Amino acid sequence: MNYGIVEDATEDLPYASWEGGQLANLYDIPDNQRLKGSQEASVSNYRQLIQKVQVIHSSHHARSRLDNPLESALSLADGQITLGQLLTPSWRTPQLEDVFLSCCETGLGVTEITDDILTLSTGFLCAGAKSVISTLWAVDDLATALFSLFYYQSRHHGNKRLESIKKAQFELRTLTGETLTTIYKPKLSSFLTQKGKETYTLRKKTQEERDIHPQDSQMYQQRNEEYKKYAKIGNRIYDAKKDLESFCGDSKPFSHPYYWAAFTCAGLN
Repeated sequence: MNYGIVEDATEDLPYASWEGGQLANLYDIPDNQRLKGSQEASVSNYRQLIQKVQVIHSSHHARSRLDNPLESALSLADGQITLGQLLTPSWRTPQLEDVFLSCCETGLGVTEITDDILTLSTGFLCAGAKSVISTLWAVDDLATALFSLFYYQSRHHGNKRLESIKKAQFELRTLTGETLTTIYKPKLSSFLTQKGKETYTLRKKTQEERDIHPQDSQMYQQRNEEYKKYAKIGNRIYDAKKDLESFCGDSKPFSHPYYWAAFTCAGLN
């Protein structure tokens, strides 16, 4: 099947980028079917991509609006895709076999209000997708990246969706700190270091461009906003490195249900 990936639209989820890279390597997904970062992961590009692929993997921010479910939304670089939009005729995607919403709260609803119908997950089902994997709460960046990798490895070996979710949950909750350190930490650390260097270069360049303008000018303000964005991304990468060290020091860092139990599948098996 034809795969597409939308990853780290706001560039503050470093493990989402690593996650996308692992999936691209596993399924040999070309760059023109990977929407990466703020330059590519726009609403219009997302709409175009889901019309030409059979599997879409969305790894970025999202939020559920329990007070107004139709405003629950996927957050992209230049805007949002709301549940209300997904339920309109212009968002028909009957060719989609699999949707993996590797984001926060994409399956979260309040039974007393909506009977679990009005979620982003069921929005994609109503649009025509055969199956949607979604999350019941705000999930951890690294744990989600690892879960996604385990899931797709299982699917790659021919297992069905529910069996692959079960295997991914088992692998994640039984993963030891020692295995995380020996197998995954070298790749993750190298990725974060490279991403940190790229962010530092962009921050320095933006700072230099900012400082040639008067502080009360519009150009200074624009560049200053970019500088603050890259500074925030740099801090997030630093935090991700600290989190990785902490997880590696635990005997079973992802054994708590918070890390692995949020993922559910709706639709066909």
